[in-house]
Amino acid sequence: MNARAVAAWSGACIFIALFTTNPAYRALVLAAAFTTLAASVGLARMRRMLVGAALIATVDVLLNFVSAHLGRTVLFALPDAVPALGGPYTLEALAFGVSNALTIAAAIFAAASFSLLLESHDVMDALPNVLSRTGTAIAASLNLVPSIVASFAEVSEAQRFRGWRPRGPRSWAEVIVPVVLTSAESSIQLAESMEARGFASAPRTSYERPRLDRSGWLVVAMSGLAVAGFVAAHAAGWAADWDAYPSLVAPRVDLPAAASCLLLFAPVVVWRRRV
Repeated sequence: MNARAVAAWSGACIFIALFTTNPAYRALVLAAAFTTLAASVGLARMRRMLVGAALIATVDVLLNFVSAHLGRTVLFALPDAVPALGGPYTLEALAFGVSNALTIAAAIFAAASFSLLLESHDVMDALPNVLSRTGTAIAASLNLVPSIVASFAEVSEAQRFRGWRPRGPRSWAEVIVPVVLTSAESSIQLAESMEARGFASAPRTSYERPRLDRSGWLVVAMSGLAVAGFVAAHAAGWAADWDAYPSLVAPRVDLPAAASCLLLFAPVVVWRRRV
């Protein structure tokens, strides 16, 4: 599976989800992203991501429902004397929160394709030569995150055995300073090992350059057509936006815009169980 094809499809999903305010089209993008990942890697590998996405979406819906006391369809109301929670709770605020949650979930599923469908070296190989060193540096930095977390746990445990107890922000210096010093030492060791292996001493070379095959080009083409078709439909008035306020109305669905979103389902056939 080619990383450039995955990037094109992921970018198209995120673009359309952010470009429109219509929850119907956002739901189509979410369905395309979810179906593609489920058909490619299965639901078992998606379990943690599903839980995280559901939690984030739920929090977003509840936050908007509680904080936005707008709209005409009042479901119930709390006294204004209740701090931060008082006021009317409307159907429009709930619907607007659901619409935003669809966008967040669609973006999460689309971006998750990089971690679920690709290996880290696939992403690195797909970077242009200009960004190869930057990509390597970023990847190396991200790899230090688990070691920093482990170091924080180890230092905290060691300090507790010595009688340390958290007594305020200043007391955490006894933990943070050793963690920072350990992380700096690990970074220096990593830099020395990369220098010993000749990193950045010459232009990047590869045994086999990743190439787009027929299926990859098909995904790229469908993704490009989806974006171009949706933008054109929106410009022509065939991809109407939607607003929950002041009164809730059903979102309008136009065939050209919906057809553009359906093009994002192309990887379901192309990438089905290929990883």
